[in-house]
Amino acid sequence: MKNATGRDLSQLTAEALKKLARFFEAHKSFIIAFSGGMDSSMLALAAQKFAPASYQTVFVNSEFTSSEESATAARIAHEHCLNFTKIEVKLLKKPEISDNTGLRCYHCKKFIFTTIMESANHAQIICEGSVTDDETDYRPGKKALKELQIVSPLLLCGFSKDMVTEVLCSWGAKELVRPAQSCMATRIESGSRITPEKLQQIENGEKILRRNGLDYCRLRHHGNIARIEVCQKELHKALDVMAMTTQALKNLGFRHICLDSSGYQKGSMNLLPSTPDNCKQ
Repeated sequence: MKNATGRDLSQLTAEALKKLARFFEAHKSFIIAFSGGMDSSMLALAAQKFAPASYQTVFVNSEFTSSEESATAARIAHEHCLNFTKIEVKLLKKPEISDNTGLRCYHCKKFIFTTIMESANHAQIICEGSVTDDETDYRPGKKALKELQIVSPLLLCGFSKDMVTEVLCSWGAKELVRPAQSCMATRIESGSRITPEKLQQIENGEKILRRNGLDYCRLRHHGNIARIEVCQKELHKALDVMAMTTQALKNLGFRHICLDSSGYQKGSMNLLPSTPDNCKQ
């Protein structure tokens, strides 16, 4: 990695990085919830840079994590010499998660971070990689983080995704800048039960689409219908890809394959709960 001082960064990003350095210097011991995504990767690299003897990264592997994402996280940890641990959890054994209500994300986050806390000692601060962009999204899991007193250093220091990108490029880790990969449960509509079979269909389907040129896509699972979302600029390309892959996708068990002309929409499968406990923050 290059330059940790921020000399080649914009003033706003350099100031945020100084705040982050002071955060790590002010505390004794950390666990970083590490997904392999760009935000948690940048947080892990910062911990390595500013508190090399005091941090540990923890990757939580579950049924909601694709094999590719698990392999990517392990590869990043190896290539950047991170202090890395993997924990296995079985989310579908929890009915409040597998039933997939509007609060599924809340129950999922609470279970995952409770598991991480059980592996920590009393002196370790549990950190995760939320940034300012995440504040505008519907994320019931934020309530669980607040209840468990999980710390979000990047958010506290004012980092946006653009600023995270700036730091990673400055540190010579541009390869870590990549689109967010949400858990596979987000491909299943709220209210529709999550099963291992559905998750396997989603993982295999998205793998087929990526291998045929759609680097950033979502396969939304609607029973026997697979609805494909891609970013707007790739819609024309996606038509060609789907012509090549429709039969392969149908072989996974889908009867109909369709391309959503609206393009990728974050949280398009969310069913917002109407109860007072809707986790809006």
